[in-house]
Amino acid sequence: MTEVKQAEWYKDAIIYQIHVRSFYDSNDDGIGDFKGLIQKLDYIEFLGVNTIWLLPFYPSPLKDEGYDIADYMSINPIYGTLRDFKKFLKEAHARNIRVITELVINHTSSQHEWFIKSRSAKPGSYWRNFYVWSDTAEEYADARIIFRDFEPSNWTWDHVANAYYWHRFYSHQPDLNYDNPAVQKEIFKIVDFWLGLGVDGLRLDAIPYLFQREGTNCENLPETHQFLKKLSRHITSKFENRFLLAEANQWPEDAVNYFGKGDECQMAFHFPLMPRMYMAVQMEDRFPIIDIIEQTPSIPDNCQWAIFLRNHDELTLEMVTDEERDYMYRMYGQDQQMRINLGIRRRLAPLMGGDRRKIELLNALLFSMPGTPVMYYGDEIGMGDNIYLGDRNGVRTPMQWSNDNNAGFSNATPQKLYLPVIIDPEYNYQAVNVTLQQQNSQSLLWWMKRLIEVRNSYTAFSQGRIEFLYPDNNKIIAFYRMHQEQLILVLINLSRFTQSFKLDLSNYVNHSITEVFGRTSFPIITEAPYFFVLCPYGFLWLEINKPDIQHSTATAHRHETLTIKDKWCELLASPEKKKLEKILAHYIVDCRWFRSKNYAISKIVIADSILIKNSATPVYLLLIAVEFNDKETEQYFMFVTAETEEENLYASDQPAKIICSLISKNKKQSYLIDAMYTSSAWQDVFHIFSAHKILSGTHGKLEVNVNSLYKKIVNHHDETVEIKALAVEQSNTSILYGKSALLKIYRRCEFEENPEVEISEFLTDNSEFKSPRIACNLKYHYKNKSMTVGIVQEYIPNAGNAWEHTVNAISNLIEQMDLSVPAKGSSALNYPWQKLIHTLPKDITESLGLYAHSVIILAERTAQMHIALAEETTNKFFAAEHFTLFDQRSLYQSLRNAFIKTSALFKSMAVKLDDQLQEKINKHLADKDGLLDHVKPILNQKIGGKKIRCHGDYHLGQILYTGNDFIIIDYEGEPNRPLSERKIKRPPLKDIAGILRSFHYALYTVLNNKTVFTTAHHFDAEEWYCWICHLFINTYLEYPGIKNLMPKDNNCFSLLLKALMFEKVLHEIEYEINNRPDWLHVPCKGLIQLLE
Repeated sequence: MTEVKQAEWYKDAIIYQIHVRSFYDSNDDGIGDFKGLIQKLDYIEFLGVNTIWLLPFYPSPLKDEGYDIADYMSINPIYGTLRDFKKFLKEAHARNIRVITELVINHTSSQHEWFIKSRSAKPGSYWRNFYVWSDTAEEYADARIIFRDFEPSNWTWDHVANAYYWHRFYSHQPDLNYDNPAVQKEIFKIVDFWLGLGVDGLRLDAIPYLFQREGTNCENLPETHQFLKKLSRHITSKFENRFLLAEANQWPEDAVNYFGKGDECQMAFHFPLMPRMYMAVQMEDRFPIIDIIEQTPSIPDNCQWAIFLRNHDELTLEMVTDEERDYMYRMYGQDQQMRINLGIRRRLAPLMGGDRRKIELLNALLFSMPGTPVMYYGDEIGMGDNIYLGDRNGVRTPMQWSNDNNAGFSNATPQKLYLPVIIDPEYNYQAVNVTLQQQNSQSLLWWMKRLIEVRNSYTAFSQGRIEFLYPDNNKIIAFYRMHQEQLILVLINLSRFTQSFKLDLSNYVNHSITEVFGRTSFPIITEAPYFFVLCPYGFLWLEINKPDIQHSTATAHRHETLTIKDKWCELLASPEKKKLEKILAHYIVDCRWFRSKNYAISKIVIADSILIKNSATPVYLLLIAVEFNDKETEQYFMFVTAETEEENLYASDQPAKIICSLISKNKKQSYLIDAMYTSSAWQDVFHIFSAHKILSGTHGKLEVNVNSLYKKIVNHHDETVEIKALAVEQSNTSILYGKSALLKIYRRCEFEENPEVEISEFLTDNSEFKSPRIACNLKYHYKNKSMTVGIVQEYIPNAGNAWEHTVNAISNLIEQMDLSVPAKGSSALNYPWQKLIHTLPKDITESLGLYAHSVIILAERTAQMHIALAEETTNKFFAAEHFTLFDQRSLYQSLRNAFIKTSALFKSMAVKLDDQLQEKINKHLADKDGLLDHVKPILNQKIGGKKIRCHGDYHLGQILYTGNDFIIIDYEGEPNRPLSERKIKRPPLKDIAGILRSFHYALYTVLNNKTVFTTAHHFDAEEWYCWICHLFINTYLEYPGIKNLMPKDNNCFSLLLKALMFEKVLHEIEYEINNRPDWLHVPCKGLIQLLE
């Protein structure tokens, strides 16, 4: 192994993170100590790591696991003495193991001598100025509250000082005042003390928050970097071969600043990479990893990233977008107990569901990424956690050494342990411990030891650069690691299934390939693409040496026949159930309400069945779980029944959809059908509400919740009421009861309250805004979870929807054009996302025709909706929040992802557009940097405004037209998005972007109609669209109170609107490519509008 410079030893380090109290108890008091740690140094040496990182061990009230320090220059007596620490340091160095300790200098404990003196001192005095004090809690209002679960403010009132003190973390951790030179001088003394003892490196905890400045978010300030340069110069002048490790939980472009020009910190954690490794494995897609690495700026030569999978804190999700955070919560933190702050408090093994292959895969990924890997104690043996211990204690339990009492950690009585050992059946210390795994060469411990050994053999991993390859299979992440003469090809299969792919390795023709673990030789590289196969969650590290050195489901016949004895429901409890599940897998791909048509179905499982009506042809509600090869499982509700008479299948306006044919023992044929296509089933479903029953299923139950409105709009005693289907072939199924009630069945379901229920109830309870009220809620319960099956709401008489009204208005406008007037030439247009035009010319308003009045009403109703949704409330799920720079960064990241995804879609799909439009689209999509330049201003310019619960799927089809007014409906959000993602608060302009894009679609719906072709060429479509957008925006902004929710000025308004228009149009492009290619030209024109 090539030696790294002695001063840069941290580049070749493999760091093992330990809490002294968690590792080994030598004196039987139930708490780990330094003497115990010394006894276990041989184990650390056996493992092969070469650096230990110790969590705080200073005197402390331990309200935050020692990060609340009461004395910087001593050892907490529960861990031993300063002499014990010195001995530990000596023993570690004797084994060539270096030691990193914590330097928590942003704040102290409120019990620190400095704070006790400060709170008692007079304002402006020496000790008072050691901390940040104020007479008001209004200063630095733009700084986010980091521990929102625990702290309401960054200021806390101190009754002794009669003033507020500043704290970015817990209120018992007051922040030091780094504008005071005396504070900096004391910090330098602390640094000198520990480095003078022989400590090799210092981790700077919470380093972005040292300074405060009004009008900023008080993070990453220039003053912080100036102090770090000063600190680094001080250390370099007095000590050799030491380094600083920055804990800066920031996006890469901000975190990289902590290296300076190599004159600040020498290492920094790469926080954004960590969650994206988990995302990539769960999504089975390499994009999250490649994308964040590509966004990571280059760093100075003497610097290195620290990379990790888990640590003593939660799996932080601060540096992800809102959608990515929502995804991580759904995938890895389903139970609320697993979540804390903006993260997930779980260890690696439970996060991976105990799957050994996935644990190995993530470690292989970690150890092959650019940077120094950090391992968390116990993860090398697959330790479990206890999410019920509170705070982050669940991942800080005693190290499991053996199957003896207390996991071999201590001889104390179990009640004395600082935390209980893990006794969960799957991760019980009697089965998961060091002793057992050391005795088993096939254990995870031995596998990790081997991984560490191999990585230590190649500087290409620790010091080399990375170069990605892009095989057609996106489940494969492939890259080179290169350093000097070493060249390693890393191949990782992110999928749970075997994957094959080809790579172009022709740059290395005649080179040999050797697998680095078993030293197995592979065929020599030729000009031809190299073919690889990787097993599920498999990986290969392949050394490339110079020549002189050695799934999808098949289409089924629609009317496959199943045999029954009597009733079709026998299939639900017989061996025939598997056959029915296979048939359903073929059936649902043609259903409009099935969302994931482009994904290969692995299998379908009937997870539950609930009898709705018992008869010769019983009606059942089925909960079906659809499992995929490429994505997470989805769940759907289906009402299913049988029809014995074939002619009845076609009796209604919407012919029934046949699932399969049935044949009974007496050779009588019938048909299993979707019950939502039969009028008798509609009656049966409404009967559930009148009976107010709780219906039990195989595993769960169906519950009806009715309020006082229900009896006013549904009369079950009136047998003359007509019941008919309004929409069966849509994402949901709607059944109209007379002219008073509407039943909506949600096909796609999740264990969470539907947003439509939440928003409708909020609007009813908190505002005068007119929207359909809910009379009944139908819920499915399983254990302690529930999901919304459907609702009954009051029916709003109408003359159609705003979409139909708009299409008719545009058609009439074009048809009534005076053909004798020559068509106007195209003129330069300023759309609202470019520049607001507050007063429209009179001739322009007249040219918009009668529809202008409708647009004004639409804008007013939209403003009223947003004001109602922003109504002041104690309900945290609806309370309006500030739209911050962090939200702006999240939006930018979402747009970046969407740009890249859209470009990839155009490349992978045979997209057909007219030549001119195709040329423009190709030109723009090929220029990724140019695309991103359009939205980059949202990264730095503070936009302001509020974010609220929005409609979420706002378009003209979601608005009823009564003839003289508009009523907004359908608050469930975009059906193809997860429920939790739909509930994320957004700027109100997200809805505005949706309605503006809907105007554009309505316009081209008319223009695509050949009946208006003769006059359409006289109609300047884009000019009409531009002025309609301005009219809508102007009316919306003039509505009283709406500006309180908007960005701070017109420029910020246009900037945010443009970003959200990009977000919407890119989503439309993806949808049209996958579902309606003939309509792709519409969002593509919209994209060109935004770009040009």
